[in-house]
Amino acid sequence: MSAVAKKMKDRRPNFDRNAAFHQGEANICESRGMNQIENMATQKAIVLWNISSCPIPDGHDPLMVVQRIQAAVEKSGYVRRNGEISITAIGDKLTEVPGEDVMRRLSSIGIALKNGDEYQMDLYNWADENAPPGTMMLIDGHEQLGWLAETLSEFEDMGFRILLAYPHRDPAATPFPCKQWDWAALFSDEQETTTTSLVVNSSVKSPWFCEVCFVAAPNLEDFTTHLKSVKHAYGEWDRHASKNNVDRTDPANLPFGLSNELDLLLNQDMVRRQMLTSGRRRGPLGPLRPRLTFNLTHSKAS
Repeated sequence: MSAVAKKMKDRRPNFDRNAAFHQGEANICESRGMNQIENMATQKAIVLWNISSCPIPDGHDPLMVVQRIQAAVEKSGYVRRNGEISITAIGDKLTEVPGEDVMRRLSSIGIALKNGDEYQMDLYNWADENAPPGTMMLIDGHEQLGWLAETLSEFEDMGFRILLAYPHRDPAATPFPCKQWDWAALFSDEQETTTTSLVVNSSVKSPWFCEVCFVAAPNLEDFTTHLKSVKHAYGEWDRHASKNNVDRTDPANLPFGLSNELDLLLNQDMVRRQMLTSGRRRGPLGPLRPRLTFNLTHSKAS
């Protein structure tokens, strides 16, 4: 558990809500004016962008979309000239949305790519390395932002500044007291010159990370190869089956027939679960996820 997450978990009613950022207390009070913010050494922001929920609009250049996101952070007034912004594009099927060509273009300008749908720990990890005041911008759908409302309130209490963008903006649907944008409205303004720098988030294991399989790839090519591998296909199925309580002892519920290698993994898993259910095997069963019995591309990354 990260240090910030532990602080939140251990908070008590009489907890001094300023203790987490007392060293920077004089700088984080907005009531003392923006001049103090401008005088900070380096203003930093993290942007977590669910590219599945908020995809790049048809006909728009991916790099232009990034520039509009960057400009929105700058317009908030929290990160100004010479500030640093880290952007991570998150999606559960990146090779389909946004696709390999867009992945390559985003990666070329320092955008991190994460295959998955959870990013709460990304906020905690970034907060561990960047003391408040700092800016967190989340771009996602209403439902996910609603789940994170309590966490975002905690970060705001610690001195972090929160920005939100989501489709079909409705303040009543997302009642959070911060600056908000409609996702489509970000592209309605004329293009502006940005004055901040895009930097790779130093708090992540790798700019190319698969949350499903816990693979931190060394480069984009290995990351893309992993996402198209049998190992990843099994990981996606394993996650789906776990979330939906699929009976994996019944072969009728398993997606056999996609490939021989995937069939082998599915069969191994099914047999192990059948043995556990029937009690034919005594003693520790070990992990239910089957061991790989054949070579997979870039297996060292796993």
